[in-house]
Amino acid sequence: MPTNHLLNTSFLARYLILNAVDISDYQVFPSREIQNAAPSFSFPRAANELAPDDGLPAQFRPFDQFMARNGTVAFLVLQNGQLRYERYFNSYERDSICASFSTAKSFVSALIGIAIHEKLIASLDYPLKMYIPEAPWQDITLRHLVSMSSGLKYREGGVFPWDDEPRTYYSLDLRRLALAAQKSEVPGTCFRYNNYNLILLGMVLERVTGRTVSAFLQEKLWQPLGMEFPASWSLDSEQSGMEKMESGLNARAIDFAKFGQLYLQHGAWNGKQIIPENWVTESTTVVPGDAWKHYKYLWWMSRSGNGRFTAVGNLGQFIFVAPEKNCVIVRLGRGKPDNWKMAYPQLFGALANLL
Repeated sequence: MPTNHLLNTSFLARYLILNAVDISDYQVFPSREIQNAAPSFSFPRAANELAPDDGLPAQFRPFDQFMARNGTVAFLVLQNGQLRYERYFNSYERDSICASFSTAKSFVSALIGIAIHEKLIASLDYPLKMYIPEAPWQDITLRHLVSMSSGLKYREGGVFPWDDEPRTYYSLDLRRLALAAQKSEVPGTCFRYNNYNLILLGMVLERVTGRTVSAFLQEKLWQPLGMEFPASWSLDSEQSGMEKMESGLNARAIDFAKFGQLYLQHGAWNGKQIIPENWVTESTTVVPGDAWKHYKYLWWMSRSGNGRFTAVGNLGQFIFVAPEKNCVIVRLGRGKPDNWKMAYPQLFGALANLL
């Protein structure tokens, strides 16, 4: 629940009072609970715990000091399905909640793949208007939305209240906001990172499942994976009741790691195919003709072409998957150092290469 009733009165009040995003923002937005279910799954601990200081570049050593100094609250390394490193910093513990920011987008990708497999969505190439008849655009498809090539106008990184980024973060009615977005390019011709796409995908999931996105996530992912803790999804407002699709999934590091492990295992978990294998492959593999060679269906691809892929969120939330090393790395925390968008991928690559 919001800590201040003013946060429920207007977009501008939210913008002025909150002022800046933080990993504790789950405390200031209303939210919808996502329940876990027994039995929970626990990763075994590896006998050979990772010693990160052995072989890492000097700028990352001493490793634990680098983590604490640069705002990290959780850092986990999995290899071969075993925990090789698990540490918490800056007063966080294993049961501490962290806002996911845009790592939530990769969960949305999984839900879209599941909905296609269950024939709730006929095809990525069907027009958005088939699922949202009131949408004002004739030529935008679901594929355009999941590949960030919808052509909708969006200014990433804006800080003024009229900019798209704060509007999609603080709005009290995300559905209305997204349906008012303007088109600036021909769909499918240009990659443009755009949070309106996620809101529209959330609306599609609501329509085809007949329930909330949180309820669909709970049934299809959270409970089947045996998540250790419940989670929540922040809402735009109590009145509108829509999940903040672009950023609002709140959970613990150990459960984010299970999602990465699920993708490492091609969507399979305990002998059951949770996400269709072909969707996992298609979502994390770029081919000629894709809108951008380093992004697919709400996942970021390695620039080196080594098959690694990452869910990335603001302030340095990461779920990194290195298939050739059978490795998953999770980092949660605040956005330090200043070049965190480059520093952490470099660190993950260096750690994976040590395994």
